[in-house]
Amino acid sequence: MPPVQTSYPGRPAAAYEGMAADQGPATIVSRTVETPEGVGFGRAAFQGARDEGIAAAGAVFRGIVLADRNARPSPTGADLFAKGETAPVMVRGAVWVVTASAASAGSPAYVTAAGAVTASASGNAPIPGALFDTSAPAGGLVRLRLN
Repeated sequence: MPPVQTSYPGRPAAAYEGMAADQGPATIVSRTVETPEGVGFGRAAFQGARDEGIAAAGAVFRGIVLADRNARPSPTGADLFAKGETAPVMVRGAVWVVTASAASAGSPAYVTAAGAVTASASGNAPIPGALFDTSAPAGGLVRLRLN
């Protein structure tokens, strides 16, 4: 069997997509993934067809999927929860996400139809009560606060 990892960084990353950003009060619910391709860590979760289900795209924002380093590896190597698995979804609290556009601390957050978090209001749905806690360029990690 080939080695899984042959090199290690000098220090771990300060944060990663889907990581809870602090130890403050948070509300996290468990939901069953309905999307055939799964839902990625740190991505938006939308209401699924079932009451307890979530999907990777949709009209009703439900929260952000938290990372779980104990999750079963996907065949593609992507960090995600597969269809039928139970995913932790943060509905209130602070979480690290990758922003699809440049974001500034204190600005409101929006979500694209594809589930990406962005600071751009144009053509995107507002995430009720959500603000960026930190600033980052497009494609950068940013702390998102869900209120």
